[in-house]
Amino acid sequence: MRPTFLGFEAQKRTLQVAQKSLDITGNNLSNTNTVGYTRQRVDLYAMYISGNQSLRWCSETNNLSLTGQGVNAHGVSQIRDIYIDKRFRESTAVEAETEQTMEILSEVEDILDNFETDGLLHFTEEFFSALQDYSVEKPDSTEVATLAVNSGVNLCRLLNDYDIQLRQVEDTYVSELEDTVEYINTLLDDINLLNDKIEEELLNYPEGYGPNELYDQLNLYVDELANYGEIDVTKNSNGTFTIDLCGIRVVDGIEFKTNRLIMEEYDNFGQAIIHYESGENLNAQTGILKSYFNMLNGNGVYATGNQNGEYGIAYFKSAINEFAATLANTFNSANGADEDPSRAMFVTDPADALFTAGNIHVSEQWLQDPTMIGQVRTIDEMTGLYRYGFDEVTDETGKLMLQNTNVIYLLSQFENEAVKFGNAHDFQGDVYEYISFMSNRLAQTITYEKSRYDAAVSTVDTLLDARDEVSGVDMDEEGINMLNYQKWYSASSRMLTTLDDCLDKLINGTGRVGL
Repeated sequence: MRPTFLGFEAQKRTLQVAQKSLDITGNNLSNTNTVGYTRQRVDLYAMYISGNQSLRWCSETNNLSLTGQGVNAHGVSQIRDIYIDKRFRESTAVEAETEQTMEILSEVEDILDNFETDGLLHFTEEFFSALQDYSVEKPDSTEVATLAVNSGVNLCRLLNDYDIQLRQVEDTYVSELEDTVEYINTLLDDINLLNDKIEEELLNYPEGYGPNELYDQLNLYVDELANYGEIDVTKNSNGTFTIDLCGIRVVDGIEFKTNRLIMEEYDNFGQAIIHYESGENLNAQTGILKSYFNMLNGNGVYATGNQNGEYGIAYFKSAINEFAATLANTFNSANGADEDPSRAMFVTDPADALFTAGNIHVSEQWLQDPTMIGQVRTIDEMTGLYRYGFDEVTDETGKLMLQNTNVIYLLSQFENEAVKFGNAHDFQGDVYEYISFMSNRLAQTITYEKSRYDAAVSTVDTLLDARDEVSGVDMDEEGINMLNYQKWYSASSRMLTTLDDCLDKLINGTGRVGL
């Protein structure tokens, strides 16, 4: 026969499971605003009934088993969707990358966005205008010549200032990258310690379940790590996480080891180089680390070594250097410096260095004698030696006149199609076309990154909503669950009362006539 107290045992378990369901509902409601909390539920199952013949009622025609033994619970699980988690982390990496890139490019723009207003274009036109004013005057007009040399000084100072500010931005983000690498290593250590703690705690849980609150913290760490590069997460049989960052294992949840990042000294290479403790170079395809690499190592067509073809700080430094070098070499050559170095209008410090925006300045010879560029080289018929003086012509009346042929020739270099500013593999044009090109290149790069950022934000927001629908606590839903579990608990309590009445009748009323 059916055991007398079978129903009591079934309802006792039901009360226990109903109470635990209320506990978990209350826990969900308590953590509605807890960052990283994942909604939990009690996983229920109907009690398994053995098919053993000895447990069946004795009847050849009635094979009814001992069904109706109630409910039990496997454990308390988290409601997560690993596909949404994976998509979310991939998208947050793109969002973080583009946001960081826009931040850096915006600082470059703050320095160079005046290309076509009061910056490089303005001072170049001012230099051109000063030479024009000088060209229509006599070459010995010291006052006008002084204005020309001063405009050259201002142009050099602007280029020097560009170089200083770009280097300051570069130094700032090199320092930030160093801090970022240290922070990532801290994250890896935290994940490793949490893995160790999870394995210890897992001994107290049924198979397939674990310390949910520790998993919430672990997933928060993983979400944070996903901002810095592409990650791949594997859950091990011991409940821990193994994580690959940019294709290389950085956390081993079985061996409880980390593979930290090491950044080489930036000044030693002039480039950002990061490798793992295991020796492999970091090759980020997305995330904040990729942004730093592109902005610090992105040098366009000028890229060497570990640099890449992106348009970062290094590229705009190179573009400004190219402008300074072409400007200096063109006007020095036009003024005869190839044959006589004393004719150089622009020089470097040290003197034998290549021209850059950082070292270009007006020569002492030009500063001391502003009319130097108005003089031409001729041969002394008496000595056969070269000499410099003003170009003299005689008018129809026989009067000696001075003409400004050399300055006019210098002016022609601004429109000389043979003179090309820029790199042949990037862009070449006259001085004004090149300034416009640099300005447009910066604006186009920012616009492109802005479009990527907007798309990533939209995707992240959509995935975040989907994630919250699955894993987030919904007050209305939990309120309904609470009422259902309360009714379930009350009904099970009533069932116990009913079973008690039946048992009382069986014990106290069976066999008594009239009762």
